[in-house]
Amino acid sequence: MLKTSFFYTFLIALLFGVFPATAQKNGIDEEDWEQLVAIEDSLVVIADSMLGNSIPDDRIEYCINFAKQLRRALDIPGSFNYPFPKLDTVIHIVYPNDRSFRIFNWMIAPAETVRRYYGAIQMAGPEGRLYPLRDNSRDIEERAETMNLTGDQWFGCEYYRILDHEVMGQKTYLLFGLNTDGMQSNKKILDILRFEEQGPVFGAPVFVVPDYRRQGVRTQNRMILEYKKGANASLNYDSTRRMIMFDRLASEINDPNRKNTYAPTGQTDGLRYENGQFIFVRDAIPVLKLKDGQAPVDGVMQGG
Repeated sequence: MLKTSFFYTFLIALLFGVFPATAQKNGIDEEDWEQLVAIEDSLVVIADSMLGNSIPDDRIEYCINFAKQLRRALDIPGSFNYPFPKLDTVIHIVYPNDRSFRIFNWMIAPAETVRRYYGAIQMAGPEGRLYPLRDNSRDIEERAETMNLTGDQWFGCEYYRILDHEVMGQKTYLLFGLNTDGMQSNKKILDILRFEEQGPVFGAPVFVVPDYRRQGVRTQNRMILEYKKGANASLNYDSTRRMIMFDRLASEINDPNRKNTYAPTGQTDGLRYENGQFIFVRDAIPVLKLKDGQAPVDGVMQGG
């Protein structure tokens, strides 16, 4: 009786396709999973030469090969669910909190003073739609703060954080990145990303910041903090203060036109979201001004 019952259950499963055709990991067929593991191993090897080959010119060829292999991996069904744990230690793979997409992002140095940025956005879902990012930062540098950009016009950088953010009812994402392509300066970049029918769109007129030349304010599509090589300027989101916080920069030789002389002043400004815009907040962390004879001891003012 037991054998008959088992045979009947097996027959029903066979007829109605209850048994999976192959085992799965994270929703990926085992065969595809193994292929992704093999491609990832290959990508890590290629990346080693792409990022550090002793002949800089050869890094471009390795980069082309790397991009082709990455595309091959991301075209595998369900690949969005593969975490690329080894590759994640070599290049940037960043997600927003809602994990609706991820950005693969890396930089190569084809010459001592040249940096080139590469990337791809992979959307979640069965199709895992892919959008390549092409660095156009040198061509648009003078207009970068006021432009909407597509993946083909991307202001190249390495992203270190993505935050979900809704602006006037539309889902958007704040992108925090670093560009070190300048010969004498680096740039921290705060951008905003949304997805339209045609694909990703970078930038929106939502950043309201001081216009020091006209002694007023201006609205920008993205914010770019440029400062001298060797300095370290911060730009990130502070969840405690619920603001974007960044170092105030100033020219060390009092020449505002020479960004390669800018360095942090020790003061911190911010951007607070209000009514669909990010509004500049001066001294987001108040500066303690001491009088003669005063000194803070364990947070308490003494003397004076």
